[in-house]
Amino acid sequence: MAGVDNWRTCLNELKIFKQLRENNCTDSIQKRKLHSKSLVQVLDSDVYVWDGYAAQLLNYNLKNFSDSPDKKSRSQTLLCTDPPRFDVDGIDFNQSKSFLAIWGSSGVMVLEMPQRWGKYSEFEGGKPAVTCKTTSVAEHYFTSHKSVQLLQVAWHPGSETDSHMTLLTSDNLLSTYDLREPDVPIHIVTLGDSLQDLTDSPSKTSYRAALGDVAASFDFGPPVELKRKNRFHSTLTSPDVVWPAYIVFGNGDVVIAYTDLSPDPSSIQKLSLQGPLVMLPPAEDNYGVDACSIAVLGTVPSVLVIGTRDGKLHHCLVMQSSLEDTNLQSETQSVISTDTSLLYEAPDDVSLYVYESVELELSLTTTSLKTEEFIEDTFTCPIKIIKDPMAPDRYHCIHSAGVHTIVLPWIQEYQKFFADNVGENVPEQEDCIVEHLICTKPLPSSPVAPVLGLGLVRGLSVEPSLLTLTWDYELVSLPLCPSRYRDSAGPLHTDEDPTTIESPLRRLSREPFDLYIKKILQRNVTNPKLKFDKKTEISQQECFQLLTRATQVFREEYLQKQEHAQQEIQKRTRMLRSLRAQQEGDVRSLEVSRNHVRNMAESLATKYSDCQDKQEEILQRIEEVMRRLQEKMPMMSEAERGMKRELETMEEQLEIYKRSLDQLKIKQDYQRRQISQTPNRQLSSPSLKSSQLKQLREVLQQEGDDLGNLLKRVNSLKLEAGV
Repeated sequence: MAGVDNWRTCLNELKIFKQLRENNCTDSIQKRKLHSKSLVQVLDSDVYVWDGYAAQLLNYNLKNFSDSPDKKSRSQTLLCTDPPRFDVDGIDFNQSKSFLAIWGSSGVMVLEMPQRWGKYSEFEGGKPAVTCKTTSVAEHYFTSHKSVQLLQVAWHPGSETDSHMTLLTSDNLLSTYDLREPDVPIHIVTLGDSLQDLTDSPSKTSYRAALGDVAASFDFGPPVELKRKNRFHSTLTSPDVVWPAYIVFGNGDVVIAYTDLSPDPSSIQKLSLQGPLVMLPPAEDNYGVDACSIAVLGTVPSVLVIGTRDGKLHHCLVMQSSLEDTNLQSETQSVISTDTSLLYEAPDDVSLYVYESVELELSLTTTSLKTEEFIEDTFTCPIKIIKDPMAPDRYHCIHSAGVHTIVLPWIQEYQKFFADNVGENVPEQEDCIVEHLICTKPLPSSPVAPVLGLGLVRGLSVEPSLLTLTWDYELVSLPLCPSRYRDSAGPLHTDEDPTTIESPLRRLSREPFDLYIKKILQRNVTNPKLKFDKKTEISQQECFQLLTRATQVFREEYLQKQEHAQQEIQKRTRMLRSLRAQQEGDVRSLEVSRNHVRNMAESLATKYSDCQDKQEEILQRIEEVMRRLQEKMPMMSEAERGMKRELETMEEQLEIYKRSLDQLKIKQDYQRRQISQTPNRQLSSPSLKSSQLKQLREVLQQEGDDLGNLLKRVNSLKLEAGV
């Protein structure tokens, strides 16, 4: 495992990444944009980085560090049959990892991933360079509309073939394309005014964007099942499930567009755009007027994250609207709604309940040496929200000033609250956890150094790691320590031992003591890793400001909280020691009581045994006395009279049996005489066979035995009764 962990420090020394750094840093310093990109994708241990200088995709497996030195430098290059001619802003795999979307503001292309085989399961058996088929999507549209910019690309989650992608363009169109027909959209949703022309000039487009009338970002939510208005339409081929796309505009408005991938989506296209959604509690600035990104976390209920250019993040719960919210939404309904569907009822209205808002620290907060006041920083930049595939309550933000990680620990409590369907115990207010991992713009005067990509590495060690591509094409790896926050995935072993006795103190306390200490040690501000331009000249005064700020953070967020935690632990230790001493005294007292009770139990058991023997002896004596008294009584008892009647009845029956037996003997003698008088007669007469005679003899013999037994019994009973 130690060999595998070396990739965190030795990754930049590999030849493939050295060449990447040399090519792009010398070629595109002047063309470097001021906003962040997504040029890195990580699938388990495979790292994919887009090389803009050579227009190719680089692949490296981090597990090579644990093998021989020859395999350590082994990498592969994926070449495009038709390289993109535009500046690439991001790469994104589909769910099955069979296609890779390569997109920029001027177009999008799809790279078909090659097959893997061989000993190490590499592309085409491990060839250093592999040529991959590349397909351009909506090429004709972007060629004929030069002023239109591509804002975002996402693979459609409802695609059965995993070959549909959705594009958001600056002309307020949300288009879905199938790779089998890459130039013809199968579904289009108009988000803006229908009077807007696609041939608007770039200046007019920027003017609309300045007013916030242009959609900035979108993300798909969980599927929604539609209800049909008429049950006779149940035989139609139209689907009953659609995928809502949450779209945020620059002015902060959020709308929902319902998308479908069926061959005839005409009925779905008639579904009205829902929105702008009501955000509660209402705010004068609509929670920011410069929204730039949106993300739907995979939780129940859905949590919507809205990011603005000034570093603010709003965490909203998506819930069904009440009657008052529905009336308010109908009053503020936008004009972009279209006709309602003829086949389906309109989906339920939803509202956004803003749980909390947090402001990211883009540049480090420093104080002036003269006035000791905080230096105000007016820097703004777009923020990209990247969802964490391992934990639904965690996501990452990359921007032109660094990397942040945000954890929402309150999501678990709300999931339990909604799963139990109990509306009494509402979860307590709990703040999110924000970690500033990397800072590329430490001071307001520092130049912009955008982050070019971020990926999550898992499977190489116990803790996952974040792999970040900085502005100078260096890879920075930082471990995600689960001890800093509550891990949503939970422990690996959750089975409780049924024989374990829980302490009463655990039931009395509102929360476990370890969580209480974690909350105390939870840091509100962190010291990120500084990664800025090495050529930037920093004065001694600015260095002192950074040192002062770092010292203050260490003092307030580390030392003071550790001292507080130490005091709480000592207090808890003293309390537990006193309780332990008291419980030990109680245990000793209980031991004495147990010995006394044990001795008393032994004595009582001996006495009980003696009493039981004495009782049996007395019962035997009483029975003997009663028997003798009964014998001396001149009159018979009811039992004796009943026995006498039974004997008399048996005697009468014996007389009857005796007479019957005599008759049978006479008949037997008669039959013998008849047989002896006719010696020539056949033994087997037609009226009585030999088997019948044998059976008759057995019956007579058995009756004779029964009569003999009855006589013996009667005689014995007479002797006992004295009759």
